[in-house]
Amino acid sequence: MADYELGYMKPPKSGQFKPGQSGNPKGRPSGSKNIYKLLDDIVNEKIQMTKNGKPVKISKKQAMLLQATNKAVQGDLKALQTLLPVMAEADNKNEELAKAATAIRQDDIEILKQYLKENNNE
Repeated sequence: MADYELGYMKPPKSGQFKPGQSGNPKGRPSGSKNIYKLLDDIVNEKIQMTKNGKPVKISKKQAMLLQATNKAVQGDLKALQTLLPVMAEADNKNEELAKAATAIRQDDIEILKQYLKENNNE
């Protein structure tokens, strides 16, 4: 029989995977899309609309934001309640990015000053 103890978490040798063998050989096909990727593809599709009397192509995502913004401006409270948190978050991210860019610039300035000091002494 078996030359080792069989039981829980100890299958027979014949039932174990061979070295280099996968437990799911077919697996998920490469390139298959999950629900998030499919939704992203759909909202990024271009549609044609008229803006200021001229036809323009924009993504469905842009069209949705434009429509929600227009409704909020017209006084639709539901659209306004939806947009305000998104706008606040976007403003916070923009402020964070600006602060980070300023900090990087300050670091760069210090490095340049140090470099100029060292090279002017030579």
